[in-house]
Amino acid sequence: MNCPVFRPFLDGIWTVFGLFLAALFAQVSVAHSEPLEAPAKAVSPTAVETDILTFCELVRSRYAYFESREAVWSQTCELAMQEARSPLSQTTSGHLALLERMVDQLHDNHISLDTNSAASPRLVPSGSDYWLSMETGVPVVLAVRPGSGAAAAGLKVGDVIQTMNGEPPLAKAAERIRAAGESVSSARLDWALNAQAAGYRGMERTVRVQRGQDLLDLDLGNPEPPAADEFVTAEMLPGEIGYLRIEDGLGSSETVAAFDAALEKLKGARRWIVDLRNTPSGGSTSTAEPILARFVGGVKPYQKSGPRWRGDHTRYVASRGPWRVRGRVAVLAGRWTGSMGEGMAIGFDGMRRARVFGSEMAGLAGGIESFELPGSGWSIRFPTYDLMHIRGESRHEWRPPYPVIADNGDGEDLALRAALDWLKQ
Repeated sequence: MNCPVFRPFLDGIWTVFGLFLAALFAQVSVAHSEPLEAPAKAVSPTAVETDILTFCELVRSRYAYFESREAVWSQTCELAMQEARSPLSQTTSGHLALLERMVDQLHDNHISLDTNSAASPRLVPSGSDYWLSMETGVPVVLAVRPGSGAAAAGLKVGDVIQTMNGEPPLAKAAERIRAAGESVSSARLDWALNAQAAGYRGMERTVRVQRGQDLLDLDLGNPEPPAADEFVTAEMLPGEIGYLRIEDGLGSSETVAAFDAALEKLKGARRWIVDLRNTPSGGSTSTAEPILARFVGGVKPYQKSGPRWRGDHTRYVASRGPWRVRGRVAVLAGRWTGSMGEGMAIGFDGMRRARVFGSEMAGLAGGIESFELPGSGWSIRFPTYDLMHIRGESRHEWRPPYPVIADNGDGEDLALRAALDWLKQ
């Protein structure tokens, strides 16, 4: 859907939108403060200001992608210090909401606080269920998470969003972009649209969409699909194709044993599919690397670490287990392939051990570290170093080399079909 011929037109839209934001922000009060939990405990102004100053300095000194956010961060910190004087900000709920608004201005889904309220923003991608991008000047649905509220409501890839909770999408996006100059980048606008698509905990989500000549009003309900009963789903498909799906368990120590058990169940398979499309919460190398190791012989490099990483910049996996997977392997990746799931996708590709089918992934950039904010005792987590494909491309900028719609809501599984077509050749 991305048409280069429209780029000059879109650049003009970003500039106009930025000017619209600049005018709007002079009138906007603290966004989304009303639904926060009450009663709220009082917090000293000093504690709030200490957290702001610490957060501001940590981002300047440790955030891996600060250079591209530097223009808005000073304004963000100035606004935060002004808001710290408000009585609302001097409560636990208001204090948290203020920090959440600061996080918003970095427009990076890999940044989060370790606490939340009943009215906090839902995390993207783990708390989202559809993905938008501005295409030829309008917000178009690029992906719908199967089994989610959006899928159940009938939202489809290709729908054009006319309103979100009764308001124009650009007005909703403006609520999440507070520190802005004369223009807003397309990436930042897409971030804001998707942040508002996920919405806030406990709040309704409705959309009006245009589909062809029809206008449809949809109530999206809760975004998260039901949790899987197992860490790994295993099935033998026709043609002796072993299908393995990791069910958002890359952060669990139990997933490696579950994966090994699934391999034993499918030991007679001649070809394989590894489905990473339900890994939005990411995970750890201690889970991902033993899984990758079942697919290789010897020792193989699969990922690189970029600037600021302390130690060996290349990550390796070493073959393990009673036997290793042989034959063709197809990997499926999409918008809900996040963080360590993305690391596995680039690893399979970098080791030349699989063809990766799918769409742009979650784009959770870099490796995370956690830092305590001394005023509250809460922690802020953000990327402090880049993570890259073994060839040197940043992980969050890498795209599956065999593009196909990966997340098609309640429609046909097009990525699975593409993988099966190749495996059966």
